[in-house]
Amino acid sequence: MIAAIFCVAWLYWRGARGLVGRGRGFAPWRAQCFFAGLLVLFLALASPIDALGHMLLWVHMVQHWLLIMVVAPLLLLGSPAVPVLRGLPRVVRRNALGPFLASPLLRRCFNFVLNPITGWIAFAVINWTWHAPIFYGSALESSVIHRIEHASFLAGALLFWWQIVQPWPWRARWSDAALVVYLLSADVQNTIFSAVMSFSDRVWYSNYQATAPLLGLDALRDQQIAGAFMWTAGQLVMLPAAIYLILRALSLVRKPAGGDRMAAAAAPRMAQKLTGRFDLLQVKAIGSVLRSRRTRTVLRWLLVGAALLIVIDGLWGPAEGPANLAGTLPWTHWRGVIVLALLFGGNFLCMTCPLIAPRNLLRRWWQPRLRWPARLRSKWIAVALVAAWLVCYETFDLWASPFATALIIVGYFAAILGIDGLFRGGSFCKWVCPIGQFHMAQSLVAPLSVSVINPTTCVTCVGHECIRGSAPQAAKSSSVPLRIAVPGCELELFQPTKRGNLDCTFCLDCVDSCPHSNVGVLTASRSLNLISSARGSSIGRIASRPDVAALLALLTFGAFANAAGMTDPWLNWVAALAVQARNLSTLLNATLVEALITFVTLVVIPAAVLAATALVSSRAAAQPWHETLCRGAHALVPIGAAMWCIHWFFHLATSASTGVPVIQRALNDVGLGWFGEPQWAASCCGVVPLWLQPAELLLLQVGLLTSGWMIWRGVGGSARRSVIAALPWWFVSLCLWFAGCWIIIQPMQMRGTASL
Repeated sequence: MIAAIFCVAWLYWRGARGLVGRGRGFAPWRAQCFFAGLLVLFLALASPIDALGHMLLWVHMVQHWLLIMVVAPLLLLGSPAVPVLRGLPRVVRRNALGPFLASPLLRRCFNFVLNPITGWIAFAVINWTWHAPIFYGSALESSVIHRIEHASFLAGALLFWWQIVQPWPWRARWSDAALVVYLLSADVQNTIFSAVMSFSDRVWYSNYQATAPLLGLDALRDQQIAGAFMWTAGQLVMLPAAIYLILRALSLVRKPAGGDRMAAAAAPRMAQKLTGRFDLLQVKAIGSVLRSRRTRTVLRWLLVGAALLIVIDGLWGPAEGPANLAGTLPWTHWRGVIVLALLFGGNFLCMTCPLIAPRNLLRRWWQPRLRWPARLRSKWIAVALVAAWLVCYETFDLWASPFATALIIVGYFAAILGIDGLFRGGSFCKWVCPIGQFHMAQSLVAPLSVSVINPTTCVTCVGHECIRGSAPQAAKSSSVPLRIAVPGCELELFQPTKRGNLDCTFCLDCVDSCPHSNVGVLTASRSLNLISSARGSSIGRIASRPDVAALLALLTFGAFANAAGMTDPWLNWVAALAVQARNLSTLLNATLVEALITFVTLVVIPAAVLAATALVSSRAAAQPWHETLCRGAHALVPIGAAMWCIHWFFHLATSASTGVPVIQRALNDVGLGWFGEPQWAASCCGVVPLWLQPAELLLLQVGLLTSGWMIWRGVGGSARRSVIAALPWWFVSLCLWFAGCWIIIQPMQMRGTASL
């Protein structure tokens, strides 16, 4: 093996020395990557790693990781084909290999083998097959099979990374955007396999039961460490590669071949142009429902009725949360629906908000006359209310108190009728409502937005009905009868200059009022809106508003704090601190201690971390401190939104059946026994599906990638020093990712469910 590595190195050096320099354009770093790959290959196969791999599983996984994730991409970055061929004697190159390489059959074989689909399948099949206990055990017992195993790992990895690296003079077959999916889907199967290995309660490979204890490690623990290493170490390579592909797809960085004149001539960039955007309102069944004002109104009143039933049951029903509508439906099912709506659409929960129906009914007889005070036109009230909501939720266990839940719902209805009864312009939704702020903030990264279809039409528009509204018998959308008066956007968002989903409640009044039918629910780049420096209607420069940045940062860190508050280690730690606090002072009870801990976790620590990060980043980027702070807070929204989706979807996936016996009980209480007696066994949490944890990790990874790209776009840029400016924010996002991974694998307190 040493002789083979030395021979390959000599051939590459002999061929590359005539390419590097001398105006040939073959970058020197290519040769450095190739020789580094050979060195790592030697360390993986000829160092003590190989010997220890027969005794410890986690060391063997390190060996496999080096072959798959380090050696293969380094060798391909060296573009070895041309240098190795040039290193061969001329007579061999021309007379022996020349006719062979020119064969059409060989080219067809190469085209098949070096196909992205072939590379992906080879990578996955080789990985899963060799880690099956029967094949893995055979490799440990036979040195020949072991060498075949290592050779197949390296070959499969070369085929897989070939599509990502695209070594010169290979031409790319897929666009960079498609390669992101190619890479992340391979990462998913690696994550699933690693998770299954990490959480298995039995030893897969019996060989290590005799060898691992000799080195002071239990075989099952050894297996868990091996799975965890494959899990995390794979991310260290695949996630940066995916981020780089995203940047390259957006033309934010050049391909490595950009400084290589021969490669630039041999591998031109593939370009893809978008010809149009998807409009949800053009989908026949869904679009007709969303366009109908009557349907939207009926849906809101139905939810008003549901809220009324929840309030009645919360005030006079059973005091136990799992047996009450107020203790189950709002905290499990409604939040899960929010996740699905935000993840796959946008702020549709505000569109169907039951608070809007009684407010609109009141306005038939009473029109507000006041304007919201200018000094209060910011998000600081909402920031305070969101912080209070998160602290009270954890401190007073609101999810376990149906009575408190009912009072909160009643308070919401009273607040919107009082505020919007006095102040016009949707003041409650825009400046006060904490749940609405959550919906609008998280929908900033949703795929859909209420936007204009053709900006040119808005240039020639005179009436501006989308913001002014349409009177009866005046021109309006063809889907709305002439006799109906349609208000304009109460939140004062002028559609042609609107940015993202912030302050947009998806009421679709602008869709109904536009006489040109030029407003739809379209796909758009949410991340670009988050970091855009352009002014937006009603909200100004979103990337420079400290109140908006504070709201987004609070929700981002609140996602992790709220999810961590369910884990056993966190609960045990808080309980221990409460005991110590009571020993120090009789004034410190458990409730006060938990409130202080939650406040510090939600407000104090994030504020200190963001301030320090912005200080370091602003000095590197030579930008104002507050500007860097705002942009960094905006860029962290995707990973926070991913954590909220993971947390609330976990509740829905494991506790979806808890609402059935509660509804049965409520119907029986009013004499409607149509659905039988409640089966209270269903009120307990169900078994966690095997697919849930890998799906959660994948979603968290997507959030990390999106935040990483937005940090580069918002805080960084094209200059070299921008990489240094982005590094502190990348570090914060990576810390949040590790915290999210830790939360996902912890035992969870199943709130809102009964225990048998």
